[in-house]
Amino acid sequence: MRKWMFYASLFFSLNVNGAEADSIKVENLLKDALSLPTDSCRTLHFARQLVGTPYVAGTLDTSLEEQLVVHLDKVDCTTFVETVLALAIADKQTHRNYQAFKDALASIRYRNGELDGYASRLHYFSDWIKDNERKGLIKEYTSNLPNIRKRLLSLNFMTTHVQSYPQLKADSSLVEAMKEVESAWKRIETTYLPKEFLNLFSDELPIKSGDIIAITTSIEGLDVVHVGFAYWVGGKLHLLHASSNAMKVILDELPLYDYSKNKKAHTGVRAISFIR
Repeated sequence: MRKWMFYASLFFSLNVNGAEADSIKVENLLKDALSLPTDSCRTLHFARQLVGTPYVAGTLDTSLEEQLVVHLDKVDCTTFVETVLALAIADKQTHRNYQAFKDALASIRYRNGELDGYASRLHYFSDWIKDNERKGLIKEYTSNLPNIRKRLLSLNFMTTHVQSYPQLKADSSLVEAMKEVESAWKRIETTYLPKEFLNLFSDELPIKSGDIIAITTSIEGLDVVHVGFAYWVGGKLHLLHASSNAMKVILDELPLYDYSKNKKAHTGVRAISFIR
């Protein structure tokens, strides 16, 4: 709690792009959560409440000026996870309101919890994990899973695919800033659970419902291609996520093993818990 209050103090003057409807929805979600038992999984609860929310790609990149974008009416896979975590953090605060949610969202999304231009956003999920671990908000436990493998990770996808990122395409100085971010991620050892082991049952695989699942990839220069929340159904691991196929937030009817097994770029998963 003390760590969170430190980061929360950074955000009261942020320029926020959000609608009144978002603030009303946040307040209602937090109000409804008051009736939950104290031992409830908050991430799973809030993720369920967002099922059916439309999937829209690139919601953070509609302006060349970096600002805190708030949307409860549309999400992509990463903003879905960030929104759920921000709700779970706001739910723990003395003042459980829209401001607490915005403060939490900014803390999650930006390096050291400080919005300082495009490069301060945690674009790569490995960077996102490391920074949010340092803030005391999450904990990756992939290395504690059975059957893990190691990978030497070097991130450079963004600066080698500049045309895919409007801000980088428009401003070469941002390319240099992102190269500096990427320079900290050259030949860094990471662990992942290979996708062939996702078919294990719940008593064999110590991943909890409500924990964050990051799908790793063989794509050069990239670490993760999709994120969502673990959800056990009948002993099989499923993904509660913002789906680009379904174009909305869903609890996927396919077990995660079946979801990933024929996707050549998927190599496995990393597992991250929210520090409740």
